[in-house]
Amino acid sequence: MTTTPPASLEEDSVALSHYSRSHQGDRSYNEDAYCHARDGEVISFAVADGMGGAAGGMHAAALAMAAVRQNPLSFNPQEFSHQIVAISDAIKLEQSKNSELSSMCTTIAELRIDTYSQRALWGHWGDTRIYWFRDNELLTVTEDHSVVQSLVSAGLMTEEDAANYPKRNVLLGAAGASSEVGPSVLDAPVALADGDAFLICTDGVWSILNTAFIEDSLGRAASVQAWIDTLMEEVERTGSGENDNFTATGVWITSGCEKTISPGL
Repeated sequence: MTTTPPASLEEDSVALSHYSRSHQGDRSYNEDAYCHARDGEVISFAVADGMGGAAGGMHAAALAMAAVRQNPLSFNPQEFSHQIVAISDAIKLEQSKNSELSSMCTTIAELRIDTYSQRALWGHWGDTRIYWFRDNELLTVTEDHSVVQSLVSAGLMTEEDAANYPKRNVLLGAAGASSEVGPSVLDAPVALADGDAFLICTDGVWSILNTAFIEDSLGRAASVQAWIDTLMEEVERTGSGENDNFTATGVWITSGCEKTISPGL
């Protein structure tokens, strides 16, 4: 859904810039997808990582992104959560219609920014992550809906051990899957500050890059595009020959720039 806010909203609203890239890595196809959408003063950025084979994973991720584009971009956490569940239901309906797509599902992570009230709200399902940075340092990151993360959260495994855990890709929940856990959405929107930055990325990115590298590259980057390019190039270099699909969207809250700059989209 795309509408144009009143002039007063444009004058008072926060400025932001964003940039996205997706790469199939060393796979023969890319099951990742991303999108951005606008509904009045609210802008949404979403990333999905499809599963279930080439056709199924790509279709599930595409369905999720199409739904994001069409959804009213509510800032009510409960409504937001219901919208994510509805995406899952839509994927399951498609599964029932086509046996070749019966195992398809997708992770989803969506960030919503109200440019007028200068607040953010986000939700996710699976292990596609949203990172929030302030002053080039990590404030918070979403908690994966995965077996390995549940072990870390329970104190049964360290973060270092989790990086080498053989079943780290086993998920407890995702859109279209028979999930043990539902989607997670913030309890309430958070206030933004000039200089805040967000990274939304699939496991093909975060499984390769540690937080220290992401923070350092953020501090050095002259633009959001330069930041994302640096991350993507490091993933390609470090994981050369073994890379999964990898996708990243960067969003910077900044003053003195044209709103919603989106080179490459």
